[in-house]
Amino acid sequence: MGDSVLGRCSLHSSPHPEHLPAPLLKKHHKYKPIQAPVGSQCVHRSSKLGEHQLYDDHSWLSYTLPQQDLNYRPHFSLDIKTKSSKGLILHVAGRGVVPLLALYMANGKIKVSLGQDRIIQHKQKSNDGNWHRVEFSVEKSTFHLLVDGVRVTDGRLPNNEGSSLDFHNPVYLGSDLKGRTIKGQNIPMNSVTGCIRGFKMNDVTVGELEGSHKILPCFDGLMEMGTYFGGGHIVLDNYFNVGSHFVLSFELRPQHLTGLLFYAQSDKASFNVFLLENKVVVSVNDGHRAVGVSVTPRESLCDGKFHMVTVSKQREVVKLAVDSMSEEKAVAITSTSHATTLDSLSIGGTTTYSRVPVSSPFVGCLRNVKINGKPVVYKAESRVYEPVSIDRCPKD
Repeated sequence: MGDSVLGRCSLHSSPHPEHLPAPLLKKHHKYKPIQAPVGSQCVHRSSKLGEHQLYDDHSWLSYTLPQQDLNYRPHFSLDIKTKSSKGLILHVAGRGVVPLLALYMANGKIKVSLGQDRIIQHKQKSNDGNWHRVEFSVEKSTFHLLVDGVRVTDGRLPNNEGSSLDFHNPVYLGSDLKGRTIKGQNIPMNSVTGCIRGFKMNDVTVGELEGSHKILPCFDGLMEMGTYFGGGHIVLDNYFNVGSHFVLSFELRPQHLTGLLFYAQSDKASFNVFLLENKVVVSVNDGHRAVGVSVTPRESLCDGKFHMVTVSKQREVVKLAVDSMSEEKAVAITSTSHATTLDSLSIGGTTTYSRVPVSSPFVGCLRNVKINGKPVVYKAESRVYEPVSIDRCPKD
């Protein structure tokens, strides 16, 4: 895979779009919702609460549901919007006579399977990029599928096999990469690419996520090139140093008004750029002295527009500018002439917040990120801690 540039903005798709590589982190941590201070979240029209975007073949969400409800006449419903011709939508593994329950797309048509020779499908294609309501359930001797209120011919379960279900958690939306559920079945392992909302079981909205992988909010409307941070971050190793001179510039459009933008640290030196309730703050420690500079822009950072930020260090002065109309502020700093190399540069957040000034990641879009006039390059060997979308941002 080649390199791609963080934040080159265009309303047109690149002729050779780059895709996120598999992250170096192998362990998927339990899902934790992004924590933000009260009142700090911007109101954006493009994303809606409870809508999840499965943007990759490997995307998935998992839920733990009440075991008794899962195995007594379970009824699921959800809305889906996709252009995928095939892919997995929902799956849960079972033991005994009914080995699985799977909802998936094949040849653009929505199907339900409870194992070999137990498959029903909607006759019309549903991969037109519009929202479709899907309902499916299991009874004692039958199983059902409705798409947009149209009920297909029921599937049959001999010997009342639906009364002895033994499904077990978790319930997944999206891919089954390890084949734990659908192994041996003629069902796609990869996720559909698209958006899911309104996931319910027995007409009750399903609660908190247990886990997720390669998931972003679902955005309606135009997209533009850039880097969207949905609570994850990128780490570039051996990338940054604090010396007598540097310039960091970027444009941002936040969805939360508090969050960590850039972070670099060594044993003695550190560098932080972060948002703190509509204020842009920079703190620099070159190993001899720590200083901080902050600017509150005249226009709210929550106005849905991109804002230009420039951080510079020129010998004994640290400067911060936010938009062309904002004032620059400078603070004297005692500095040596040599550069202090920092181990890595984290963009959008970090894995631990014990040594940083804010406790939440940056959520929103960054573009045109440059250090000393050179675009910051995202290389294949860099580490991606999701959710991050390198190649597109929602256009508000």
